[in-house]
Amino acid sequence: MHGGEQFTAFLPLILIFVGLAIGNYFIADRMGRNKILWVIFTLIPIVNFVFMYYVIYAVIIYVLDKLNKLAERPEDAGTT
Repeated sequence: MHGGEQFTAFLPLILIFVGLAIGNYFIADRMGRNKILWVIFTLIPIVNFVFMYYVIYAVIIYVLDKLNKLAERPEDAGTT
C-alpha cells in the first residue's frame, strides 16, 4: 500500500474523530471540564478509543447527578 492509499484509507477515521472532537468540545463546556484537553484526547489515535469510553461514562454520571438534584428538590416549593 502506497502513501496515498494509506491516507485515503485513514481519511474516514480522521473525519469521524474531528466531528467527535467538535462535539466533545461542547460537551466539556457544558460539564465544566477542560475543553481543549477533551479535543486533544479525541484527536490522538488509539488514545481516542479509550477516551471515548471515558466520555460516555462521564456524561452518564453527569446526567444522573443532575437528575438526582432535581429529585431532591421539594415538590411544593412554589405553592403557598
